[in-house]
Formats: sequence, structure tokens, C-alpha cells
Amino acid sequence: MTPEIRRARTAFWWVGVILPLALIALATIVVLAWLPDVPEPAAIHWGLDGADGFGPRWTPLALLIGLGGGTVLLFALIALFSHRLPQEGAAASIPQTQWSATARLLGAVSLGTAGMLAMLAIVSTAAQRGLTDAADAADITPWVPVLLLVMLGLAVAGWFLQPSVPVSPDSAGAAATPLPLADHERAVWMKTVTVATTGQVVLGIGVFIVVAMSVLLLAQGVAAGWITAGVALVLVVLVSTSLTFRVRASAAGLRVRSVAGWPRVEIPQAEIASARAVQVDPFAEFGGWGYRFGMDGRRGIVLRKGDALEVTRTNGRVFVVTVDDAATAASVLAAAT
Repeated sequence: MTPEIRRARTAFWWVGVILPLALIALATIVVLAWLPDVPEPAAIHWGLDGADGFGPRWTPLALLIGLGGGTVLLFALIALFSHRLPQEGAAASIPQTQWSATARLLGAVSLGTAGMLAMLAIVSTAAQRGLTDAADAADITPWVPVLLLVMLGLAVAGWFLQPSVPVSPDSAGAAATPLPLADHERAVWMKTVTVATTGQVVLGIGVFIVVAMSVLLLAQGVAAGWITAGVALVLVVLVSTSLTFRVRASAAGLRVRSVAGWPRVEIPQAEIASARAVQVDPFAEFGGWGYRFGMDGRRGIVLRKGDALEVTRTNGRVFVVTVDDAATAASVLAAAT
């Protein structure tokens, strides 16, 4: 681990874990001290006409600890464990510890979210202190812009409190040597690649959280639940169609197609300038799994860490697909160039 990565990881711990949990803990102490002065049931939702939803007075505390603390821990697990994924293929024995802008973003968002939820819990509880009927609680909707500004301000501060670590993509490999073929021979290479287990777990948890949130909002009759449900449906479709791909290299070019039929990428042989085998870290270089856009302008279908086929097109664009035995695939494409 380089000194730059060590500093970035330490900064992430402070910005994305320690400070957010400290804000949640401090807000929890304040809310606990005020709870005896809050009516039962308490106001837990405000509309245009004031308080219009009621429930147990500990609800804001449960949301603060459950949603706030859960978000902090989830983002920490995603950032930390995603950069420790084992490699597959030829480079399995070569350690490649990286850190990404995505991890930096997760830390910043974690801080902003925790700050916003902590302030929301305090404001909603303070509005009801000393009341006998929660329906008389002061309207907290004017606080919404303030809450959003707090979240944005803390997130921006969290971003700049973490150092930037340049990603080091594999640039040492030369273009593949053409596969030796007789004049009358043609080669076709095919493989199937699936998202790494850790990627499946992370994506599954993310989808579950959005689905659960939409169900909760719809059950409470909140209009925003339909928007969340729409987002959940899109996520389900995107994730389910991006778990497994079939890769085919031949004299016709490169074809990468999801087992669901979409998404699909085809690069005709006439548009291939060169091909080579490289090593790829999905989270560090592309920010995650699936069809991704890299920080360096590359595009790719990156499903796990390790061997990958990199194709440079005649227009200069670069496409990457993570797959075992990428060197053979590159040789097949080189033989047809």
C-alpha cells in the first residue's frame, strides 16, 4: 500500500465513518434527553398544513440510528471491501491495492447524509417539546432548505477533506501477438463472465434497500413512494441484465452480449486497431460493476477484478471487458486484423 493510498483510507475513516457516527451519536443523546417532554403519539410527518402523520415518539430516533447508522456502515463496507477483492486469472498472486474517486464520494455522501439526518431528528423533536398534543407541533417544512444545505455543505467539505489518489490502470502490456493460423483456418473464441460474488452482494443490498424504501413510503401513502418505486424498478432491470455476459472474439470482431440480450456491444473487425490483455480493478478504475465509464475515458463491461480484454478502436476509443483467458481473445482478434 502506497503512502498516498494509506492517507486516503485514513481520511475516509475519519470523514466517512468516525465523524458521521459522532454526529449521529451526539444527536441521539440530545433526542433521548428531550423524549420525556414529547407527546405520545408524536408527529412523525409534516405536510403543507403542518403535522399530518403520527406514531411512537421514538420514531425519529429509530430513523436516525437505523437509516443514518446503516447508511454509514453500508458505504464503509462497500468502499473498504471493494478495494480488497481478490484478483482472478494470471495476476491472482500480484497485490494491487488501489483507492478510487468512488470511495471518496461515498465518504463525502456518508458525512452529508449523517449530518442531515442528525439535524432532522433534533428539529422534529424540538418542535414538539412541552406539548400535550403533537398536532400542535410547529411546522418544520421551512427547515427543509436548511437541511439540504447542511447535507450539501458537509458532503462538499467531506470530498475536499479527502485526498485525491490517481488510479493506475495497466499500461505495461503490448498489443497481442496474432494467433498462428493457416490460410484456410479461422479461430473463434468464446467465454462467459459473471459479476464477482462480492459485486453481486453489494448490488443486491443496494437494490433491496431501494425496494424496501419504496414499499415503506407506499405503505405510508407518501406520493414520493411512486418515484422511489420507479427508481427501484429501473435498478432491478439494470442489475438483472448486467450480471452475466457472453464474450465472443472472431474474424468478425468482438461481441459482448448480456445473457438477457441487452446490453450488447459489437465492434466489427474493421474498427479494431489493436487488442491486448490487461489487468483491471472495477471499483478503482471504473467506480463499480457492469457497463461503466472509466475516469480515463475508457468504456467497458467490468464484472470482476483481474484479467481483461482491451480493444482500441480505429477512432481512438478504448473498450474493456473483464474475462478469463483474455490473452487468447486478444490474439484471435489480432490474427484477423
